[in-house]
Amino acid sequence: MSNNQQILRSEVVLEKYGKALAGKTVLITGVSDDSIAGELAVQLSTADPKLLILTARAESKVQGIQQKIKSAKPNVETRFLNMDLSDMTAIRNAVEDLADVSHIDHLVSVAGVMFPPYSRTNDGFESQLGVNYLANFLLVKLLLPKVRAAGPNSSVVLMASSMARQGKMLFDDFNFSDGRTYDAMVAYGQSNAARVMFVKRLGEKLKSEKIRVFSVDPGAVLTGLQRHCPPGFLDQVAEWTEAGTMVDLDGKPFDIPPWTSTSEGAATVITGMIDPTISGYNGSYLNKNAVSDHELHTHINDEENWTKLWDLSEDLTKEKFSL
Repeated sequence: MSNNQQILRSEVVLEKYGKALAGKTVLITGVSDDSIAGELAVQLSTADPKLLILTARAESKVQGIQQKIKSAKPNVETRFLNMDLSDMTAIRNAVEDLADVSHIDHLVSVAGVMFPPYSRTNDGFESQLGVNYLANFLLVKLLLPKVRAAGPNSSVVLMASSMARQGKMLFDDFNFSDGRTYDAMVAYGQSNAARVMFVKRLGEKLKSEKIRVFSVDPGAVLTGLQRHCPPGFLDQVAEWTEAGTMVDLDGKPFDIPPWTSTSEGAATVITGMIDPTISGYNGSYLNKNAVSDHELHTHINDEENWTKLWDLSEDLTKEKFSL
């Protein structure tokens, strides 16, 4: 599938397949003015969905996006949903606030944190694993009945990162010895590897229901996500790029992604939601608007690790997720 990879703007994907979004209900996490999620919401609004549910930790984060949508597409309804992904009680409360929503056609989880100093979520988990992965495991579990109610061609799409290619699940020490062994980049890689493995297993379980499940590498996009990056990080990336390829955990080389726009970053998310040409590849990892499972390393592709992660996630979230 690698020959199909291409960086596209969201407008191009929507021109091809956007009609499938008309009248739909979409929930997007992590919306703000300077995020891929915010750009995604604006882009999707052009396809005339019925309702865009925009989640963030504060309503002020989504108001600018809501105003953009209202100005350009006044018939598209938007709704703010307060959700703090670092607090499982807050996630459960947010889901309860959606009691009046009968179905969700597309559940799109974009929110995340990158390279923060060591901290724990309210539930005691290293923050990147807690926010980037465990929150999504819980959220998908709680909202899956509404996605199922939307029927075939509904979707669950989780943001990941090219850092998954250098990440693995540290089953024996996922909290980094209470921070004593913490490495922000290793933790970010772990959280993204976990997201990709979760999607692998979830896609397998939901394939017969024709519910689309994909993880997405959006490419390199400058957003608020980089606020915790250390000084000189962008210079370091430039040096890596000039040096050429990096290697994954199997020693396989890969190119450092070029910087792209938020529209281009959101495009692969939209591909996961609605591109009919990839519907037979449920659970796959997408990069540059194409199925890119060939980019994944042995640890992520190990089905025993999928099961081990699922069992651990049930234990940590205290939620049995049976399918």
